[in-house]
Amino acid sequence: MLSPAIYSCNEAKPVIVWENRRRMQLYVRCALAVCMLLTVTDISTADSRADFYADFTDSGTRWWGNTGLTAFPILEIPIGGRHEGMGGAFAAAGADVGALQANPAATATLRYTELALSHKNHIADSSLEALGYAIRFDDLGLGADLRYLHVPFTSRDDRGRQLDSVRYSEFSGLVNISYNLFRSFYYHGLSVGLNTRVVHRSIPEVISPGQSATAFAFDLGLLTRFNVLKFHSSRERNLSLGLVARNFGPSALGDPLPAHIAGGIAYRPIEALLVAFDAEFPVSLEPDVPAAAPSLQTGVNVQITDSFDASAGFRLKGGNPRFSLGGNLDFREVSLAAVYTLDLTTSLQSPDNFSIQARFNFGDRGRLARRERLEDLYLDGLVLLAEGELSQAVALLEEAVQIDPAFNPATETLESARRSLQLQQELFRLGDLEELDRDPGRLLQEDEESENN
Repeated sequence: MLSPAIYSCNEAKPVIVWENRRRMQLYVRCALAVCMLLTVTDISTADSRADFYADFTDSGTRWWGNTGLTAFPILEIPIGGRHEGMGGAFAAAGADVGALQANPAATATLRYTELALSHKNHIADSSLEALGYAIRFDDLGLGADLRYLHVPFTSRDDRGRQLDSVRYSEFSGLVNISYNLFRSFYYHGLSVGLNTRVVHRSIPEVISPGQSATAFAFDLGLLTRFNVLKFHSSRERNLSLGLVARNFGPSALGDPLPAHIAGGIAYRPIEALLVAFDAEFPVSLEPDVPAAAPSLQTGVNVQITDSFDASAGFRLKGGNPRFSLGGNLDFREVSLAAVYTLDLTTSLQSPDNFSIQARFNFGDRGRLARRERLEDLYLDGLVLLAEGELSQAVALLEEAVQIDPAFNPATETLESARRSLQLQQELFRLGDLEELDRDPGRLLQEDEESENN
């Protein structure tokens, strides 16, 4: 600390310099002491380090020992776009056609009709191709997805000469349907979705005879959204919850499918930032095959400009931590995405675990235009209602409700306007009756004239 006897800047400067030097010397001495302590500890425990690593490996084996006991890895490889860029944490965050694999309920809430083409360099010479399509009809969502994984094998003799070349491959086909239930102005609704899958693996006879197989599976998903701690004015709800049962079906030649239950949460505190977290809990339908350990995925997506967003994610599954980083460039009718994934299988000397995707936007089937028309009718109806033009207000509000019966403000205002119009007509009728008491023939004459006209 500085001496309290310092009264001027000229006198304070040398004292401050001296105090800084003394502190620096103290820090250096502490650092040297820590280094010496670590060195002594390292020397004293050099003989036991092998035991430490052995215990660590044994612990990891016990935790991840059931990994790799399922068939069809094509069902667990994320590919392309924000889905892969966010580490696979897409059970609740899905907002594009990539959500087909993550949560089958997401297609009922997609903004656009989309077609996606994806390619991924997986490990070494293996690669994965994908084609996905999703369309939404108001509360109904439909989709389809095709994937093809191929791994080349080359047979060589003792001198390295090529004898034969074969290819192991897997195919996955998916059909999706979903529907958003209970939707209203105040509640996003509960989306329910179903994927039906067919998967096939082709193993050449020269590799392993009789191992080609076909299997069927299904996914069931739930998705809902709320507003919680929202600090922006977007119409979209900022908190999403998803629950999915994936890859449930009979085993193939005794090998179970990678079935699991997954739950996810996605939160958008501000419009430019999305944070997601998923947890997967594997389930084994074969009594003799134990289930694998749970896995975790987390990811973020940041909107950097109006046309560019970046994603980053982390996935821990099967003792293989995986980091991913991707970017998505949006144009009016097409979006381009690239994702790089780093894990224990990635080679820095070749483009392993690198994927690209092109998504084509076919519009929203007029939903935005109908929404704007609905809001214009509703606001015009409110103005007419305030001005006392009840008949015209009712007509506009009825048209608004016809566009979207789930738009509660229009239905509630329409009900109120109808009551007001009915009350107004009753008051006019009472006024006519009073006039009829004074001149009984007047209303009868008006009725006859109106009928003749």
